[in-house]
Amino acid sequence: MGATATVRKSDFIDAMEENQKDVRKMVMDSYHDIEKGKRIDYKELFAELESRYRNESVAIISGK
Repeated sequence: MGATATVRKSDFIDAMEENQKDVRKMVMDSYHDIEKGKRIDYKELFAELESRYRNESVAIISGK
């Protein structure tokens, strides 16, 4: 059988809150880039954010 991991609820909540902070920072960084005229392709913006968020959630689940 596979190994099981035990995660305390408080550790999980802390990781989720940290992830939310990171996502909000990425959104605001991208928003400021748009204001400066650095990025105008919204499809590219949201694809990048989705990619970062997806990778971030995997890191939390895997414990990295």
